[in-house]
Amino acid sequence: MGNRDIAIATATEAAKVLEVAQAMVRIEQDGYTRIDPFKVAASAGIPVLLRPMDRLLGAFMREDSPGILINTLRSAGMIHMTCAHELGHFFMGHATAFDETIDYGAQAAQLEQEADWFGYHLLVPRRLLSIICRRKGWDKNSLQNPHVLYQMSLRLGISYRAAAWSLYRHKIFSYDVVQNLLSTSPAQIKAALLQSVPMADATKEVWLLDEHDRSSVLEPRPDDVMVVRLPSHASAGYLWQPDSINQLESEGFALAPLPASEVGLDQLSFGADSTMDYMIQGGRLGFDSPIPINLSESRPWEGKQQHDSTFTSHAHFEPIVDGLSREAKQALLLEVSGS
Repeated sequence: MGNRDIAIATATEAAKVLEVAQAMVRIEQDGYTRIDPFKVAASAGIPVLLRPMDRLLGAFMREDSPGILINTLRSAGMIHMTCAHELGHFFMGHATAFDETIDYGAQAAQLEQEADWFGYHLLVPRRLLSIICRRKGWDKNSLQNPHVLYQMSLRLGISYRAAAWSLYRHKIFSYDVVQNLLSTSPAQIKAALLQSVPMADATKEVWLLDEHDRSSVLEPRPDDVMVVRLPSHASAGYLWQPDSINQLESEGFALAPLPASEVGLDQLSFGADSTMDYMIQGGRLGFDSPIPINLSESRPWEGKQQHDSTFTSHAHFEPIVDGLSREAKQALLLEVSGS
């Protein structure tokens, strides 16, 4: 089977899987931004076990009862892509497979090429790209900005590198554009977002939220950092302040202005409007439902007024811990309770 045939066959199968699993419902109706491969696996009755491993990224076991094994010592994007790759082995009818990489080239065995292509088609369907771009106001040109592509990768739940190559596979980017994008590293992008604030763990991600995220439910990991960037009318005495700080703090989160964005009352002056950045970090391992992020722009000496501008978005933190995935545990509980 040639590359074109593999691409068509895996795209067709991935589309069927997405339809059966109703994977797009949470995106189109609930405001989420990514395909969840753990939920897809659970809908097909495939348990996913997560554990630290030295070399393997993941494995698919066909045997009597199919299952997937995923290495937790990787970024969230790599974990999601690995799970999608192993699902490719299952849905494409492959036997047991062990993967130390999921970036297989055209010279690899056909079964690995099929799993590779299936994984990309599952997590990055063109329909999903269109939805995210419409929400964020992005187009082909803006996606060629490394900072924009990095934020796209987070919303898709895949790595920055995988996002670049997925747009190449969709024929949105040329090979040269991808190579140019990959010359900028996620570490450089994260450092620019956090300005002078060091990251405790450089392997975690930095999410940038703005007014275009009002209708979205984002899914960072608990240790990721979120930066909320909003228009600032400090020249008129307005400052953005959190409405839900007590709720966030009760859940273990800290919210504070980034140093370069903080504006004191004695520093207010007339001039061009700018933006205000807030950083949110910390928190518990996971939540059963999205947590609201509420901010209001008001004059501190007046307090919150009815006409003040507000911002609300939601974050549903995704725990990736050793053991059965959350979805596999829920399926097991349902099976036990029904027996």
